[in-house]
Parts: sequence; C-alpha cells; structure tokens
Amino acid sequence: MSDTPGIPLDFTTTVEICTANTAPYGATSVAPPVSLGDIGHHAHAVQFYADDSFLLEALSRFIGTALGAGDAALVIATKAHRDGLEQRLKARGLETITAVGQGRYVVVDANETLAKFMRDGWPDADLFADTVGSVLAATKSAAQCEGARVAAFGEMVAVLWAEGKPNAAIRLEQLWNELAKEHSFSLLCAYPMSAFYREEHGAQLLQVCAEHSAVIPGESYTSLITEEERLRTIAYLQQKALALGTEVLERKRVEQVLRVSEEALRKSHADLEHRVEQRTRELFELTSRLRAEVEQRTVAEAHLRELSGRLLSMRDEERRRIARELHDSTGQLFVALQWNLALLQQSVSNVDPALAEKVSESVRIADQAINEVRTMSYLLHPPMLDEAGLLLAIHWYVDGFVKRSNIKVDLELPETLERLPRDLETTVFRILQEALTNVHRHAGSSTARVQLTLASGNLGLRIQDQGKGIPRNKIEGSQNVGTRIGVGIRGMRERVRQFGGELQISAGNPGTCVEAIFPLPRDQERGCSY
Repeated sequence: MSDTPGIPLDFTTTVEICTANTAPYGATSVAPPVSLGDIGHHAHAVQFYADDSFLLEALSRFIGTALGAGDAALVIATKAHRDGLEQRLKARGLETITAVGQGRYVVVDANETLAKFMRDGWPDADLFADTVGSVLAATKSAAQCEGARVAAFGEMVAVLWAEGKPNAAIRLEQLWNELAKEHSFSLLCAYPMSAFYREEHGAQLLQVCAEHSAVIPGESYTSLITEEERLRTIAYLQQKALALGTEVLERKRVEQVLRVSEEALRKSHADLEHRVEQRTRELFELTSRLRAEVEQRTVAEAHLRELSGRLLSMRDEERRRIARELHDSTGQLFVALQWNLALLQQSVSNVDPALAEKVSESVRIADQAINEVRTMSYLLHPPMLDEAGLLLAIHWYVDGFVKRSNIKVDLELPETLERLPRDLETTVFRILQEALTNVHRHAGSSTARVQLTLASGNLGLRIQDQGKGIPRNKIEGSQNVGTRIGVGIRGMRERVRQFGGELQISAGNPGTCVEAIFPLPRDQERGCSY
C-alpha cells in the first residue's frame, strides 16, 4: 500500500489478470488471478476487452498505481482512450500535471508514433528501437525514486489490427519483447474482442497470446469471483467450442454443396450466354434485314414523293398551258364570233325583227361564253399570279369566289409582300383554292375567314369556316395512300410537304380549320409588312 499523500488507496490495489491457460484440452485447471505488481520488471501483458470502460478502468489503476508509487508511466494510445484515461485519473483524485512537468508521465498518440517507424506497412526494427526506446529511457530517468519502474501502455498493435494488418501487429509485439531486453519496463497491450470475429482469427489470437507473458481475458471472465464460477464458464466455453467446430464442419459441407451448385450454375450460365449470343446474332441479322427494308422503303417513298412533286408541277404547268390556250386561242375565237354577230345584228335589225332577235340572243351567248372561258382560264392559272404576285391573285380569286358562291369571306392579308419563288406562290394559291372549294361544296357555311401571315421566318395560310365540319375519318384517311377518301386534302398535304412545311386540319368548333405553314428562305423572311 502506498503512503504517498494525495493518492487514493484505490490506486494501490491490485488489478487481477489471468495468465494463459496452458493445460491440455479438457483439463480442469483454472487461470488464477495475477497482480500486475507481481509480474516483474519485464512483464508483457495483453488485455482483451469488450467495452472501453472496462479497459479504461483497468488502465487507470495500472497507470495510477505507478504514478502514485513515484514510478514513471508511458501511454501510447488513441485520442479517445487518452481522454478517457485522463478523466478517470482526475476522478480518482490524481493530478497528472506535476508528473507531466517532471517528465515521468508521457502521453503520445498511437497513430503519430506508428508513422515514425512504419515503412511500407511494416514496422522497421531500428526505427522502432530509436523512437520508443529513447522515450522509455527519458521517461525512466525522469523518475526521482531509486529503482523506479516504468509502466507502459501500448495501443499501436490494436491500431494495426484495425487497419487489417494482423501480421504487422504480431511483429510489433515481437519488437516490444526485443526492446525489453535493453530496457526495464512493464508493458500492457490491449485488443478489443470485436477484432477477432472470424474463424481464422482464432489462430492469430493464439499468436498474440504467445508473444505475451500474461493474458487478461475480457470482462465476462475476470468478473467471475469463485473458482466454481470459472469452472462452469470453462465448461460452457468448451461446449461452445465443440458446437462451433460442429458448425464449422457443417458450414464446410454446405460450402462444398454450394461449390457444386455454383459449378452447375456456371455451366448453366455459360449455356444461357451461348443461347443469348445466338439469339442476339439472329436478332442482329433480322434487324439488319428490317433496316435494309426500311431504307428501301424510305428510298421508295422519297422517289414517290419526288414523283408526286413532279406530277404536281406538271399539272400546274399543264393548267398554265391550258389557261393560255383558252385565253389566247379559244377566247379570241369567241371574241371574233362576238364581233361578227354584232355586225350581223346591225345588218338584220331593220330587215327581219325575228332574225335580229336570234342574232341578239347569239351575241349574249357568245358574251357569256367569253366570260366563262376567261373565268375558267383564270381559275386554271390566274395570269396575275405570275405578273403581280400572290396578294393580288388572292384578292382576285376571293372576290370571284364571293360572287360565284354567295359566301362572305373575311380576308386578312399583309399590306405588302415581296415576291416569293413561283412554285411556292402557286402552291399557296392552290391550297387556298382547294380549301375554299371544299367550303363551297361540303361545309354548308355562309362565311369563311382567310388569313395570310408572316412570323418567325414562316409563311402561314389559314382558312376557317363555320360549317358542319369534316369527318375525322376523312382527315385521317387523307394521310393513307391506299384510301379513296380526301384526295384534295392529300394533294394539299403533298404540296406543303414539297416545301418542308406542315399542314394541319382540325375541327374549328364549329366548322373546319385548314392551316398551312411554309418555311421561307432567309432573304425573304423580312419581306412582309403590316
């Protein structure tokens, strides 16, 4: 018992530890309690623990007893354990400031100390001896008592074990033993039991124990007081070991069965991969054929579209030619006939009144024929579309449409519009012509609205009526080449498509709305003013 003032009696009590059980398997010897104060100057004990508080309690007694007796102490630990140790020492009434100031109580970080002698994941013997040996020597020389001892606690081995370096940890234990040949100290190492959770850790734990002169089991064993409790615990542990061995054998058997199953599964997987590869190859070939067919169909559609465009152009040219023929030839013949009938009318007016009446009727018929030929010529292709442009052609056509159909048309056109490509102007005019013809023939509407707009680089034509509307099946059928419904609508779609535009036909609620959008060349995007 220590008489040092200010040191509680608790620090002079012994800390019970248990030496390794070296009796043969099944023997009844019990690991007897041993005092750290009785294991000598070269003791190298290992403490296993499950809870940090158990380790810190034992460590505070170990270090506190040494400092209370005037000995030196060296602690190489993690920050958490350094802080916990300091708190427990203060709780027991031990102030470490004086001992630290005297140099006989040294506390260093385990990780920082490891970094000084670890090379490529392995402890270097010479660097370890220089690093730790010099600290031990300095700590011992600072103790004022003659024959003072050094109590050392090292946690670096547990750090290496936690990093997955068990061999390096065992090598460090050996270096501690070699260092004890040159320096006199008592060393306590510590490992958490949670680090030994695998089957192969059992052999490694025995290696750790072999490097120590004393082994302190975890708190679940050292807390047992009587020999009877320890014997029962040993018997229980033997049963657990036997059960574990049986479970290990069963696990190995299951693992063997699993390996056989895995081999079968691997073969099945290989067969499946082969079949998948074969199916993939077949799918690739089928996809290639389908792609070729799609490309052929695309080319055919492109040719068909080109042919359709050419046919539309040819039809427009033929209309233009027929319009010229009607105007220049047939129309002139009717004019000549009208002149001759007028002369004849003057000649017979005083000779035969009945004949004069017939000649007058013939003059009227000739005049009507001239007007109809002229109208037919203009409807086939209005000459002002080529001469004056799209705006005047639309004005002329809408005026004539109103007179012929008695349908009121609300016309909204820009004030000016620069000339567009001839084919584009013809297409816009033909769509207007076809849409208004449908209004007259099918819609049953008394009004219609025509809008021509220019916005965002697009020319827009919109025709809307207030009639009974167009059936949806006709709109959808007009997009199918094989259907006989909606030939006029299909023609409009094809005309718009030739210029990269879009045609939309929708219900106007009531009536029908036809809207065509044409992208304009860049040099004509600003050609419209309002």
